[in-house]
Amino acid sequence: MAQEKSPAETPRPPKPAAQVESLNARRQPQDHRALPSRRQVASDDLDLIVRRAAEIQNKRGNTASQLLTEEEVVEIGRQVGLEPAHVRRAMAEVHAESLAPERPQGNRILDLVAGDARVEVRRVVAGEPTLIQQQVEMLLREREKLSALRRRPARSVWEASAGIMDRLDRFMNFSGKEYALADTRQVELAIAETEPGWSLVTLAADLANKREEALYTAGSCVGVAAILAAAFTAMDAGYGVFLPVVVGLASAAVAIPWLRWSVGKRRERIAVILEGLIDQVDR
Repeated sequence: MAQEKSPAETPRPPKPAAQVESLNARRQPQDHRALPSRRQVASDDLDLIVRRAAEIQNKRGNTASQLLTEEEVVEIGRQVGLEPAHVRRAMAEVHAESLAPERPQGNRILDLVAGDARVEVRRVVAGEPTLIQQQVEMLLREREKLSALRRRPARSVWEASAGIMDRLDRFMNFSGKEYALADTRQVELAIAETEPGWSLVTLAADLANKREEALYTAGSCVGVAAILAAAFTAMDAGYGVFLPVVVGLASAAVAIPWLRWSVGKRRERIAVILEGLIDQVDR
């Protein structure tokens, strides 16, 4: 008769082997819970990002939210850390751009060769349009010795004054001023109200006459060099008939950069003077 085993002698089932957690299994949940990296955006790139986002939205046909109220724009600016006063000033300036006079078309060939002949500066300043126009025109008349060709509300055109005393003052230069605006073809002034108490001032100077003078000087130098080369070729035919052409092209290669540099320097100087006039009323 089989002898029964006591409970202590009954064999226990083997323990299951401990499961080893793999490195990939340990990483998997963390990968799912990982948060996206938070990149920092420079404030200078904010405008580009907003413009690009608007372009993407327009391409996808999401036109329902293209129009925002001023208060919504102010609130958006507040959320990105912009002062409401600065946002409202920026909106006024953007609106003012549509009120500014259109830029006249110039000579594309001359613009390409010698540079743009028009210098234009604009700024939104505090003040009523009528008062700002009077102040700027007084500076053009008394400080720059210009006279009005055309004058009407919100716009006027000026040129060098032909008065004897003004011409004598510019020639003798008793005050030591430059009178650079008197050397331009004409100066245009335009005033537009952006909102009550604020005005957009646009000053533009036409340097076409000075560009023509620089172009004439450069062309004369190229022509003289080509004529001298032609005369030298006539004395010694061994140099060939292509020598004047080569000399002319070489002279033009030097004259054109000088021409652009000369016109560019004058444009920079005129821009500084126009900005200075606006500074006088933007106080």
